Amino acid sequence: MGSFFRVFSFMGQVMGMVRQNPMLLAPLAINVLAATPLHILFIVALVLAPSEYAGLIQIPLMAFGCFCLYFIDYFSAGLNTSMVADQVTSGNASIGTAFSRTLKASIGITIFAAVCALFDLLEQVANNQRGIVRTILFGILRTIWTTATYVMMPAMVLENLGFFDSFKRSKQLMENDPTQVGVGVVGLGLVTWVISFGCFMVGNFLNVQLSNHVHPVAGLVVSLFLVNFSWAVGAYLKSTYYTCYYLWARECERNNQASTQFAPAPLRNILGDVQPGQGMW
Repeated sequence: MGSFFRVFSFMGQVMGMVRQNPMLLAPLAINVLAATPLHILFIVALVLAPSEYAGLIQIPLMAFGCFCLYFIDYFSAGLNTSMVADQVTSGNASIGTAFSRTLKASIGITIFAAVCALFDLLEQVANNQRGIVRTILFGILRTIWTTATYVMMPAMVLENLGFFDSFKRSKQLMENDPTQVGVGVVGLGLVTWVISFGCFMVGNFLNVQLSNHVHPVAGLVVSLFLVNFSWAVGAYLKSTYYTCYYLWARECERNNQASTQFAPAPLRNILGDVQPGQGMW
C-alpha cells in the first residue's frame, strides 16, 4: 500500500518542477485552450446537423472530431515530453524547442490519433447497438493503444525516431527494463480516473445549475471545459511519468547498470532505498 502512495509523491515532485519553471504548464494550457473550443464546435455541429442527413453526417463528423481531439492531446503530450526531459537534464526547458521536436514527430502522432479515433468510434457504435462485449473490447483496445502512445512518445520526440522505429526502441527498453515501469500504470491510471470522475461530477452539477439559472450554452461550455481539463491533466501526468521512466531506463542501458542514481530527480527523490526490480508503485 505504501508503494501506491508514491504516485502522489510523484505528483508533488511534478508540482515542484512547475514551481521552478512555470512554463512547464504551457503544454497543459495549450491542450485545454485548443481542445475546449473545438469540442464545443463539434457538439454544436452534431446538434445542428439536418435530421434527414444525420446518418451521413454524424459518423464522419464524430470520427473527425475524435481525431482532432486526440491529435491535440498527443501533440501536447509531445510538447510536455520535450520540456520535462530538458527540465530534468539541463534545467532549461523551452516551448520553442518543444514545438520543433514535436512537429518532427507529427506523422507518428497522427497515426496514434487516427487509430485511437477509430477505436473510439467503434466503441460508440457498439454501445449504440447495445453490443456490450464489443463495447468492452474496443474500450480495452483503445486503452492499450493510448498507453502505447505515451510509452513511445519519448522515443519519437527525444530521439527523433519514426513510428515503427519508436516502437522497436520502446520495446527494446521495456524488455530490458530494470525499473519495472509497468507497475506504475495501475496507480497512475487510478489517479487520473479519479480526477476525470471528479471533473465529470462537478461539470455535470454546474451544467445543470447554469442551464437552469443562466443559459444552456453556459452549462455546456463549463462542463466541456472541465472534461477537457481532466483529459489534459491525465495526459500531462502520464507523459511526465513515462518520460521520466524512459530517461531512467535509457541511462541504465547506457551505463549497463540498474541504479536509482540514474533516475531523473522527480523519481529519484521519491524512490529512496527502493532497489530496481522491486515493486516500486
